[in-house]
Amino acid sequence: MSRLVVYLRSSFCPDVSRWRRWVADHPVEYTEFDIDHDAEAYDKVLAWTGHESVPTLVIAPDDGVDPIEEPAPLPGGRGPRAVDRGTMLTEPNPGQIAPFLERHGIAFENADGDAVGSAESRPWRRRG
Repeated sequence: MSRLVVYLRSSFCPDVSRWRRWVADHPVEYTEFDIDHDAEAYDKVLAWTGHESVPTLVIAPDDGVDPIEEPAPLPGGRGPRAVDRGTMLTEPNPGQIAPFLERHGIAFENADGDAVGSAESRPWRRRG
C-alpha cells in the first residue's frame, strides 16, 4: 500500500493556496510537511526539485515519507512545475491532481462528493 505525502510551506505561496482549495473540494487523507519549519523536509524538496518547489506531492510507502519509487528525472532544461515524475508531482495544475492520485490508488472525493478509490483507504467517510 501507499499513501500521499505533501511537502508545502506555511508562508504565502499561490501554488499551495491552489492545492488547499483543491483539497477543500476533494477531501483526501495525506501527511503534510512544512518546509518553512522542517529543515529535513526543506532539504528533501531542494534535492528532489532543485528549488523550494511546493506543493510537492509524493506517493510514499505507508510507513515512509520518501517516494515509493525513484521519481523520473526532470526533463532537460525544465523546472519541476507541473511535471509528473511518476511518484512525484510538483506545483501541479489542479487538473493534474485527480489523475495522479487515481493512478496511485489514493482515495479522495470528487467535486460531487462521490468517492474515488477503495473504501478501506478513505477513513473519513464510510458509505452504507
